[in-house]
Amino acid sequence: MGKKKKAALQLVILVSVSGLIVWHAVNWHSTGMYLEMFNWLQTGRGYITVLYNLGLMLVLGAVLGLLMEKITDLLGYEVH
Repeated sequence: MGKKKKAALQLVILVSVSGLIVWHAVNWHSTGMYLEMFNWLQTGRGYITVLYNLGLMLVLGAVLGLLMEKITDLLGYEVH
């Protein structure tokens, strides 16, 4: 498999993963789960809300970083 085909396949996978992460966040918002999680801040389970949001930001940031890398690989940009 060529370098461009491999980058294109990885790009499709990363776009799918980032789309699923965004869909998950929108789905939880529309079903009211985020509102319920923010109500946990007054109880002793506030750390779950903080860890969830931190994890979501870290995972989406890593996926978007890899996505940008694969886009530059697909376009053929190289640093010498």
